[in-house]
This record gives sequence, C-alpha cells and structure tokens, in this order.
Amino acid sequence: MGGFDYSGYYVDDRPLLDIVPDSAYLQLVDTGFEYGFASDRERSWRGIITDDGWKYAVFAGVPWFLYNLNEDPFETAKLGPDRRFNSEWIRLQDRLAQWITDTGDAFELSNFW
Repeated sequence: MGGFDYSGYYVDDRPLLDIVPDSAYLQLVDTGFEYGFASDRERSWRGIITDDGWKYAVFAGVPWFLYNLNEDPFETAKLGPDRRFNSEWIRLQDRLAQWITDTGDAFELSNFW
C-alpha cells in the first residue's frame, strides 16, 4: 500500500511534500499491540483525517469517534453521536469506505445511522 511521508511538517530536517493529499488514512491492524489503552488493542480500527480539519475513525462495525480538529484540537468533544454532524459523518464514512475498497482491505465498515 502506498502512502505519504508527513514527517517534514514536524521534523525540520525532512523535506516537505510537493503534492499534499487532502486526507490521511489511519489503521490499527495488529490487535496484539502491547502499548496503549486496552480498548485500542482489542479490535482493529480504521480512520481518516482530512485537510479541512475532520477526524473520523471506527472499530470494526461500530462507530468510534468524529472530531472537528479546527475547533477541538485536543479531541475533547466526541461529535459522532450528534446528528447535527450527520453530513460530515456521511462524507467521511464514504471516503473511508472508498479507501477500504481501493486498498482491498477486508475491514467491515457498517452504517451508523
């Protein structure tokens, strides 16, 4: 699977990208990971962070979280259950589903609402 090296934005001696993608996809595949919170290790998850400041991730078959990082950079307000953000959820759910399809991932993404 291809990817992008974003480290240049955080590490001074690394080059910046010539073309910056509009999103980054996240995944935890190895549930045997020995560090972190127990709930993070019990099942795999997938997620997306977009350049317009949204972060969305789900456990297999279960919605996990939705954050507006522009207004809440420390992820203190979990917006996933709030139907006022339904349009963002649909947009990000569709993007994540497309990425899962495009990469041939076997992750089961269910509909939340």
